[in-house]
Amino acid sequence: MNAYSRDVSVFAEQPQSPWAMYLATDAGAYRFLCFDLDASRGNTVYDAGKLTLWLNELGIDHVLTKSGPSEGRHVWLALEGEASAETVREIAQLATQLFPSLDPTPLTNPRTGCVRPPGSPHRNGDSSRPAGPIDALLDPSVTPDQVRELRAFLIDAGAEELAPVTSLTKGMVVDADGYPHITGTRRPLSARVRLVLDTPPVDDASLSLATVLAGCANARWALRDVRELVDDAPAFEHVRSQRHKHGHRIPRTPQGRERTLVSAWRHAVTYVAANPSTGDGSDEDFLARCATTVEAVDAAQARANAMPGLWGGDRASSSQRSRTGTHSTRAVLDALCLYMAQAAQLTVEADVRRISADTGYGRTTVHEALRRLATAADEASPESAWIVREGTPEGAHAQRYRLSQKFSTEAEVGNRTQVLARPGAALPLQARTHHIARLAKNLQALAHDAFTAPHSFGRTTGLVYKYVDEGSVVTVDELTRSTGLDAARTRTALRTLHAHGLLQRLDQGWTRGEQPTVEAAARMLGVAGHLEARRVRYAEERHCWAWWQAEVQWMSRRGKRRRRRSPTAVQLLSVSDRPEYPRYPRSAGRGDHRLALALVRAGSIDVPVLRAA
Repeated sequence: MNAYSRDVSVFAEQPQSPWAMYLATDAGAYRFLCFDLDASRGNTVYDAGKLTLWLNELGIDHVLTKSGPSEGRHVWLALEGEASAETVREIAQLATQLFPSLDPTPLTNPRTGCVRPPGSPHRNGDSSRPAGPIDALLDPSVTPDQVRELRAFLIDAGAEELAPVTSLTKGMVVDADGYPHITGTRRPLSARVRLVLDTPPVDDASLSLATVLAGCANARWALRDVRELVDDAPAFEHVRSQRHKHGHRIPRTPQGRERTLVSAWRHAVTYVAANPSTGDGSDEDFLARCATTVEAVDAAQARANAMPGLWGGDRASSSQRSRTGTHSTRAVLDALCLYMAQAAQLTVEADVRRISADTGYGRTTVHEALRRLATAADEASPESAWIVREGTPEGAHAQRYRLSQKFSTEAEVGNRTQVLARPGAALPLQARTHHIARLAKNLQALAHDAFTAPHSFGRTTGLVYKYVDEGSVVTVDELTRSTGLDAARTRTALRTLHAHGLLQRLDQGWTRGEQPTVEAAARMLGVAGHLEARRVRYAEERHCWAWWQAEVQWMSRRGKRRRRRSPTAVQLLSVSDRPEYPRYPRSAGRGDHRLALALVRAGSIDVPVLRAA
């Protein structure tokens, strides 16, 4: 029946029936990795040969076994230390894109994931038989560095990572499955989008896919609607296959198709939300705007990286930092650059609460950072600042910002040998994707409870941890240059991270530790959930503000009905021309925002418009 009903100690007598071995400990950390290649999924012999060849190239000891009479294969790795469930899950997700026959379940479920080891009987006869010595299983030797090398190798071999997820832009909501889409009523695709949808791509299949997905998002489609087009529509060739190094395309695995589709859909929905359109969704000048935006963001990021001391890292005096900036100022600049790359335009609308959610800094800190970035170095030249405010916020709209003109580049500046050697149309899209991934990753590294909450490790420690990339080894000198901190504060942060197991010290420098994770450290410090509680609080404040804006709009309307229901009353009759909004609470004839916020927090206000805001 292929059912395992009881646990037996490895020191007890071996069962006569089929038995399997847990890959992870009770704490959820993996001690063994087993790539379970199932004959019902694909060519196990080919996949096992390719995987063992790559492991040999990486110098990773492993054991290959034939699992039973059905041509299944198991490739075993015994770890010298423990690997976190998150790391192993990511390796499994990457490997499933490259090996169609791989069953990732044992590597994605540390609590019950198990595999029959060499010698275990198969329920259909025969047993798991190794292809050679099993010394690599009896004497674990795979180091954490080799696990990281395997992950990097799988990405180099063609596996794709999921796009980082940031906070929802205005106009975006998520469906029941957690995928974003644009709020509104679904409508048919425009004629231009249908033409691209039905035309086989000539050169850049990803560009055709991006165009169609943007059109679908603008037509208020959800991902479940888009899935119906994947199998047959010519424009979805980038989802069905990937470019091979010899020029032809090879089919993606089902997992690879899903990962590619979800990643491209998130980018498309974010772009459309940042560029609302009342037309048919056509955007003829997208590539030109994308190129202009990428060049400006490149220039701003290069200038910011060239001056790490500008962000307060090498000044301990608060008065000195207030005149120039702090690391929060740089994080806010990165967030604005991320929004610009996502929107493919230099002017974006951003409120302090959205920036707070993406950077981890509070709204007051974000407001001060925006003020510093918008302060001109030369009072006679507003364009000498980092960013420039556009217009004034009105109603439900937030302040609009753009990069100053000093970061704009002329057309001939981009005329470099490296650029001319690549396809001109694809380069801006590739650079834009790179910026989105890099900036989102940098912001996510800072926005964590372990570094942002009161009584946590602190921002300085988080900054040092951010610059120790997974799989890399860095020295103190390299960290002082990249963070802008002095050597003493850098070493203090390193000692703190090392004491809690987040970093390891090697002869060559410092690297990420395998255990515990940052999440575990936050739980140990008692600060887990700090940022989530702040997001909930800001969402409630945003809902309350939307309610007040609706009230102001209603009060300024001519010919409205004066009778309106109270905020907590049950509506029996339609007595207002805006019945979906309850009456905003009043105190002494003025809006009582404190009571309104309390009603929102209590769940007394159930307005569809507020939930979609």
